[in-house]
Amino acid sequence: MHQLDSRLGNFAARWRVLAAAAAIALLVSACGLLSDDETDATTTTAGEDGAMTETEADTPTMVTAAPTTTAADDAMAEDEPDGPDVTVESKLSTAGLGPVQIGHSLDDARTAAGALLIAVPGGSDACRYYTVQNGPEGVRFLAVNAEIVRVDIEAGPITTISGYGIGSTRSEIVEAFGDRIEDGPGLSAIQYVPVDAPDIDKRVVWEVDEAGAVISLRAGRLPHIEPRVACTG
Repeated sequence: MHQLDSRLGNFAARWRVLAAAAAIALLVSACGLLSDDETDATTTTAGEDGAMTETEADTPTMVTAAPTTTAADDAMAEDEPDGPDVTVESKLSTAGLGPVQIGHSLDDARTAAGALLIAVPGGSDACRYYTVQNGPEGVRFLAVNAEIVRVDIEAGPITTISGYGIGSTRSEIVEAFGDRIEDGPGLSAIQYVPVDAPDIDKRVVWEVDEAGAVISLRAGRLPHIEPRVACTG
């Protein structure tokens, strides 16, 4: 009887061991299935700190770079020319035309004009006309020995400081300036003669047609101002 009880006890112990092993096997299997399902839904990536994080696998990320400018771009924009400083708004006087003055060297005249001076065909280094690159139509500067001595207005709206230009009349100019206006030089011109010492050798000349209308004007220094067209000799 004692042996029978011992055998029954051993059998019960073995049964408990087998039952526990089976339970552990079922638990491991269930964990494996759960792990496979989660892996299909997520992707494991490395974060900035080296830790592994889970993110959705099908979500794309787009990065757009903001436009940038460089120092060279800024310098180029600053260097872009705004156009010459001699324009149709410039005024003619015994001093010159706008920022370009009688007595300027060619280099100074280029700087003042804010543009290149383009040599007109004809003449020589001793006597030559120049136009302003991209400047107003009908404007020519006369340089003698590389010095600006005269400005000619052959077309366009440019007038004197007092407002007399192409299309004005002889009678209007004489009325405005009185005895400062003299006939000549030449048979078809009238001229303004200054009385102030700094300008005593300068003139403003208007060429007029038979009806007395101004067809061109010029300003400059004697004797270069006198001929209607210079640099012909």
